[in-house]
Amino acid sequence: MGIEFTALGSVEDIGAASYVIRFDGTNILLDAGIHPRKDNDESLPAFERAPIDYLDALLLSHAHLDHVGALPVALRRFPHARVLMSAASSFLAPLMLHHSAKLMERLQREGRVRRRLFTTDDVDMISWIFQGMRSEAPFPIRSQDESGETIEATLFDAGHILGACGIRLSGPSGTLFYTGDTSAHDQEILPAARYPDEPVDVLISECTMGADEEAEHRVWSGEEKRFAQAISEVLLGGGSVLVPVFSLGRSQEMVALVHRFRDLGWVPDAEIYTAGFGNVVGSLYDRTAKETRRRNPDLRLGELDVRQLPRPLDKGPHLRSPSIIIVSSGMMAQDTLSYRLAEIMLPRPRHGIFFVGYVDPEMPGHKVLTATPRESLTLAPGTRPVAAKARVERFHFTAHSNRQDLMDVVGRLQPKTVVLVHGEQEAAGWMHDQIGIRFPGTRVVRPGLCETIQLV
Repeated sequence: MGIEFTALGSVEDIGAASYVIRFDGTNILLDAGIHPRKDNDESLPAFERAPIDYLDALLLSHAHLDHVGALPVALRRFPHARVLMSAASSFLAPLMLHHSAKLMERLQREGRVRRRLFTTDDVDMISWIFQGMRSEAPFPIRSQDESGETIEATLFDAGHILGACGIRLSGPSGTLFYTGDTSAHDQEILPAARYPDEPVDVLISECTMGADEEAEHRVWSGEEKRFAQAISEVLLGGGSVLVPVFSLGRSQEMVALVHRFRDLGWVPDAEIYTAGFGNVVGSLYDRTAKETRRRNPDLRLGELDVRQLPRPLDKGPHLRSPSIIIVSSGMMAQDTLSYRLAEIMLPRPRHGIFFVGYVDPEMPGHKVLTATPRESLTLAPGTRPVAAKARVERFHFTAHSNRQDLMDVVGRLQPKTVVLVHGEQEAAGWMHDQIGIRFPGTRVVRPGLCETIQLV
């Protein structure tokens, strides 16, 4: 009996989130993600090294691929597990997995990956067992045992993206809360996270922003004004603005934000263009508007005055007239819409390329973001160089809590043990040291890969 923890995915950076919890004889897997910078089997959690042979339930925190992208593979290893998530995630997860399967099929056809981890048929075969649960309504993980004891789970809105949730587990040995990816501040569409009212014995906390001191001092409203001012300057100069976004979450938030800017007169009355998978996800934001927490319950993305991006990309009104273009991918992965538009817009000084989230140092977007003026850039191997003449800036609209907000969660929940996950070493190191200083006596764990740790 008791509570044990094993990390199956990356423990020194962000990716392949997946954690085994052995809770009073009940086996639970929290998330099953892939690593975004790795391919094939190297991108997967080490499911084959899990310290269990049977899984009672797989609980999903949200539908970003670094948390859900390995779900079909996990269910091959544990085919009898219940799959539980928020109601919104039960719609989003199949959509994201289908999109991922189609992308893998294309990359395999082009010889850029060796094999596919799963197919669209695999996704169809498992999606029917996804169970969507209501927030803040406890439910049993499995039936009562002979003693009448059971493990209960409760989901709490995490604010990060549509459907994101923190997960509380309760049983005879105590209580555990997993933050998932969490946002303690309001965004344009989604309100801030909610957390349990009562203390817990174990807190499993993300620490994405643990190394970012500047994030503590940024105010969302301040970034809004800076962003609106920069957009206005480019548009008034006769150029267009490209905003690379992640299809799930950032795309919908930025469309709503920029549309509000235009309605308020904070930016000129230019056309807003979108395209691709972000629009498909936006339709799910609208479908679930009445059942999920929103800052403006009446907002419908499909009713906003936004146009479909015309083709071909190198011609058309989106480049001839000042426009705002919001398309994926947020890091300009090769051959995505944002990548192809950047190749066209970078050599033209009147345009702007404005990043609104994290950009991995190994992605083409990072080359654009860090380029010196007029530098000749080769965005991907084998491609023609382009001159960096457009205005390039980054604006901080993160969907993660800053490190002081995460410390506030520790203070609120008063755990005896904190497990730090989903962060690079510097971020986890700061959290580890600060918890030791501010909450003496609290045990802080930085897990090793596949290391089983007794928590309670």
